[in-house]
Amino acid sequence: MSHPLTPTATTSADSYTALPHTPNCRRLLSGADHLLIGVSPGNSYYRIPTLARMLRWAHTTFRRVDVIVPDRSLDSNYRAQGYPEQVARKKARTEISSVRRRVRRAFENSGIPEPEQRTHLLSELAQSPAYRALHQRVRDALATDEHTRRVCREVTARAVTSPADGSERVRDETAEGDPTGLALEYLIDELPFFIDTPSILGVPASLASYHAPVPFADLLYTENGPLRAAADQGLVLLSEIPAEH
Repeated sequence: MSHPLTPTATTSADSYTALPHTPNCRRLLSGADHLLIGVSPGNSYYRIPTLARMLRWAHTTFRRVDVIVPDRSLDSNYRAQGYPEQVARKKARTEISSVRRRVRRAFENSGIPEPEQRTHLLSELAQSPAYRALHQRVRDALATDEHTRRVCREVTARAVTSPADGSERVRDETAEGDPTGLALEYLIDELPFFIDTPSILGVPASLASYHAPVPFADLLYTENGPLRAAADQGLVLLSEIPAEH
């Protein structure tokens, strides 16, 4: 297991600590080339004011910032939580539209120049050859490496029992298929950006970010398995510093 490292923070009205997951992540943080912010549908943390503050801080700290909305396989995630297929598809469309509006409003409130407001749907970036190669690498690792498969299934099993919106949901036992396997599709779609965002977006180096511990981080950043992240890819945990009054 990795050990927490000393946080790095900027000083501004909108300030965060960025805790690098490994020494290599710290090195990438000092370079401040690129930050990737994933805004998950259904995640109540990313309210418009919070996201606007995070975006302002990120744009004063990094040379480039991209926001990604992980829309692909979202309906599979909802099906795994027990929603019937048609309901899951409708809920996914509604949530994706909602989070895109929130990101747009947050950018409007942030004062960041429009040319620097970079937002992508995961499904759009998934068309690139680099993403497709990474996506296949993830599938191959899951098929051939028992440790990778176990870790990823443990992560996705939590999504089945603990929906992102915090609601209590009893799975429809008449639904077909493996619920953990359904939820796994969502994770498979996200993992390429934790492994090698530079190859997908054409940036020199990148840090993926999240506001809570990432349960599969060691699999990618400290272990030497088939999904070891590229040397120019890292991870930081973001925490907002409360404003002094």
